[in-house]
Amino acid sequence: MRASLKILYHKIVSKVKSLDKATSYKLGDILRNLTDVNTRRYWDRIFSKTDEFLRDFPYEPLKDILPKDRSFSLLDIGCAMGDGLNILKTYFPKAHFEGADISAVGIEKAKVKTKDINYFVLDLKTQEPPRKYDFITLIHTLEHFNDPFAIVDKCLKFTNEALIVRTPYIEQFDNPRLYLSGEHRHLFNKHTFEKYNCEVLHISDHIEAGGYKYILYRIEP
Repeated sequence: MRASLKILYHKIVSKVKSLDKATSYKLGDILRNLTDVNTRRYWDRIFSKTDEFLRDFPYEPLKDILPKDRSFSLLDIGCAMGDGLNILKTYFPKAHFEGADISAVGIEKAKVKTKDINYFVLDLKTQEPPRKYDFITLIHTLEHFNDPFAIVDKCLKFTNEALIVRTPYIEQFDNPRLYLSGEHRHLFNKHTFEKYNCEVLHISDHIEAGGYKYILYRIEP
């Protein structure tokens, strides 16, 4: 029964992809908007049920990327409950960190963990960062947007040095747009940001937590 449902699912997705392309992606945009769960209400519910610690492992590679010899400002968008920024603060005590997330519940949980980091609610689809930062990070966040390029363009306007992005990595795919996959809306590989001033910093060589390989980008304004 489960195998039959999986086959049916792939047939439906294949048909949707064909119709999407035939309508210049208009049909797909409608379906993707209808199936996009990435709302403030959804993430408030997720973080309300999540333990006080969420994750910090995706932030570990940044300790070898960010400048160690000077202070800098960094905004982490999609900071969840702040655990990633807390670990970065231990590596870069002179840096000024701020964290933003669509979820007010996540932000409140982040605030009680430290007084050294400024946290605030931000819906990046409808709002802009409050000012410019040396760095903006999107760590396991960009894959949650239907139009990741619009988000990158917006972030670059508020970045002095670089936008650093980490997403799941899929080496090959026929269409990067995801239709019925819930939280994740887009696929990424080493060619995704070729039109930008982008450097691929790292691609993991094994599947990590979450069931994916990951890719790390540095995108400059």
